[in-house]
Amino acid sequence: MRMYINGAFTSGNTSDEITVINPATEEILDTVPMGTAVDIQTAVAAAQTAFPTWKRTPAWERAGLLHEAARKMQAHAEELAHLLTVEEGKPLEENEEEVFWTYDTFNYYAELGRHERGRFLPPGDPDQLNFVIKEPYGVVGCIIPWNFPLLLLAWKLAPALAAGNTAVIKPSEFTPLSTLKLMEIAFDHFPPGVVNVVTGAGETGEALVRHPDVPLIAFTGSVATGQRIASLAAPMMKKLHLELGGKDPLVIGPDVALDFAVKATAYAGLINAGQGVYQRGADLCA
Repeated sequence: MRMYINGAFTSGNTSDEITVINPATEEILDTVPMGTAVDIQTAVAAAQTAFPTWKRTPAWERAGLLHEAARKMQAHAEELAHLLTVEEGKPLEENEEEVFWTYDTFNYYAELGRHERGRFLPPGDPDQLNFVIKEPYGVVGCIIPWNFPLLLLAWKLAPALAAGNTAVIKPSEFTPLSTLKLMEIAFDHFPPGVVNVVTGAGETGEALVRHPDVPLIAFTGSVATGQRIASLAAPMMKKLHLELGGKDPLVIGPDVALDFAVKATAYAGLINAGQGVYQRGADLCA
């Protein structure tokens, strides 16, 4: 598969490739381009060009486009769940949940973006009218990990688009195929340049972070990489949204049914090889 820039799939400015394998069988699934700083520049330029028009697009129209993307995801849910399973190795049942949460996220932010723009403040004088207007930042850089390729993309991309931003996405080099498939099936109705995907490894992500025309970076991944991003972004006063690795303690209260709590703890703490703690575990303990 190829990168997605300015509304079209492209091999970009590189001849180097990343081989994507099925972690369960070690079968080669596909190859994607190893994106370079030049590819990042091309994608950011496309997003910048699209931004002024996208920013002025009425909220109800942006909401309709997000709902349409969610509808397409739902229509291709089985295909997406299968691709997630062979690409990253999670059980199919878990990936079916991830796909549901992904299109549900787009539906949620479509409606939130329809009515959230600012607020009125009490005036300090009878002749005053005070209000706050929220404006989009511009181009948002989204760097996605391998363990929830679509859901963690949705948590970044959907609110960014709903607020009027454009985006450049750098998926994990281990799981780029599901992100590219999402572009193919769910975003072909968006204006060119609003959503872009540059595949690559750490150097590609760093080029995105370093780009002076990307004022906001949203990243999920390791503490070490988050620290690196913070050190690069700080001199440029970039806004950051960092969701970094960690493992929290678990406390089981004396008033719960122990057998039930054990099952909930095992589910919440060990699902996806311990890569995520799900709310369902907490619900089971209630």
